[in-house]
Formats: sequence, C-alpha cells, structure tokens
Amino acid sequence: MLNGLKLINFTPSETLETALQEKAKGQVFILRTCQRTLILGFNGQPELVTHKLKEVASLEASKEVFKGLNAYEFLLETICGLKSRILGENEIVHQFKEAYAQFLEHDNPNSLIQNVLEKLFKDAKEIRSTHLKNIGLQTYAGITRKILLDKAQADSQIFILGSGELAEDIIKITHRRYKIVLCARNIERAQELQNKYKVTLLAWSMRDLALEQQFIINTIGTKQEIFVQNTLEALQTSKKLTQLIDLSEPSPFTTVSAKIPQNKAINLEGIFKVGELLNTEKNQKVDTALTAIKEKTRHRQYHFTLNFPFGWDELQFA
Repeated sequence: MLNGLKLINFTPSETLETALQEKAKGQVFILRTCQRTLILGFNGQPELVTHKLKEVASLEASKEVFKGLNAYEFLLETICGLKSRILGENEIVHQFKEAYAQFLEHDNPNSLIQNVLEKLFKDAKEIRSTHLKNIGLQTYAGITRKILLDKAQADSQIFILGSGELAEDIIKITHRRYKIVLCARNIERAQELQNKYKVTLLAWSMRDLALEQQFIINTIGTKQEIFVQNTLEALQTSKKLTQLIDLSEPSPFTTVSAKIPQNKAINLEGIFKVGELLNTEKNQKVDTALTAIKEKTRHRQYHFTLNFPFGWDELQFA
C-alpha cells in the first residue's frame, strides 16, 4: 500500500492551503503549520490537486516530493516533532489531528488516506512514548514555562489568550505555580479549562484588559484585528509589561511586537532560537527515535502488503 503513497512538502502558505482545500474535496490530506504545507495522496492525486493553482508557482522552488516508504517516514518524523525547529515538540500532533478532522468532514474522504493516517497516529504515539519521553522542556509550553521561571515570581498573575491545545499545555505546567487568567472566544472550552485547572476567566469582550497586564501569553493565531488599536499600541511603551510571549502565526501582535523592547517580548521565531539552544540536550533520544521510525516504516510496509496484496496499477487508485 505504501508504494503508491506520495507526499509533497512546500514552505508554509495560508493562501495555498485555502486553494487546496477548495479543490481537494477529501481526495488528498492537507496540513499547514508555521513551517510547512503538506499534501498527501496516492500516485497522481497530489499533482492533480495542485495542477494550475497559481499559488503553487511561487512555491515551486521549495517543493520536495517523497514517495512510498520515504513519504511515510517523513510523515512519521514530522508528527513526532523531529522535523520541527523545536525537536520533539508536541503541538504538531494537535495540528495533525485538527487537519485530519477537517479532512473527514468531506462527503467522501479518501479511505486509503484514512487508513494511512490512522496507522501514523498509532505509530507516532508508540515512538513518542518509547523514545521521546521526558523531553517536554523543549516544547512550546516547556520553553514558555522556562521564560516565566526567569521573569515571574511564584503566584504572579499570568494572562493567557486562547483556549486550544497549546493554551492547555501551558496551563497544565504552570497553574500550580502561578495565578492563571484565561481569556478566550470559545466560552465552553474556557469553562472546561476553568473546571479542570481552577483558572480565572476573563470574558472575551474584556480582552483588551489583558494587554494592560504584566505577563501576557498569546496562543491565538489570526490576521484579524482582535484588540482596540490604541490599547495594542500602548504595549510599546507600557511600564507594567514585563513579558509578552507570542506563540502565534499569524500573529495579532505583528504590528507592535517589533517595537516592544527585546527583553520584554518574544515571538515564535525567538522561541525557536531558544529551542535550538536546548536541542543538544536531547540529541541521543532523537537519534534513537529516528532509528525506531525507520523500523516502524518498514513494519508498516509489510503490514500493508499483507492487507493489500495487489499492485496499485491493478487496483487503479489514481
């Protein structure tokens, strides 16, 4: 089965992802992160979907194509965080799952891709639990906690914007030391986190108040203007602000973050740089995980061969 697998890796592009989603209709799997846009299908499917898309032309130079076992191995390394600038980070797992849920929303999602991705999730879970355990310091949440430990005293009030998986990861490892105030658009999700971790909620309608605080962590990625412009600009000269940690891409803070003193603001690029400095501490575990991924990929090839004994030409999956 893996012999017909094809994966195209582009540099990240929101416009490409939007165009692909409109054209793919569940025949390929599409994932966009802050580091890449992936298109997964069988045989000629990825090319059929990208054919004549003007968004592809500007990204052609960055295009990488993986086939068969190499495609599955690249996917497994990616979902395990081994293709990320922060090695072993787990946010990529949530991104895969969200993209998969979106893929399944189509009327007739490709069942072959479903089969591959379900095996991928299973294999990634095994690789992470066996070979990449206890390297959480270098995840986005772990690095955020490290920054707070250097800047914030115990019981300091920390304002977190957003209620997704990344926000929960941060809350999970900080709520015992700090007083967490959560502000999010999804009321039900925010209340769920409140009940689980005993955090304080700030109504979304009052979100501008979060920008007047000492410690701000943003996990909301959007190009929309979600703050009053005057309040947002006031961050540039705020005497109260001690640390803004912006983990989003795209970011609602783009217009002002570069004007905030460097010792008071760190964006996703800065987080990557911190992670790269810490990566040397876990290279041995990563090397072991990479070896295990190769073995797991070969195992999957054998498994799919047993379950799909005919060639792809005979099955005519194009």
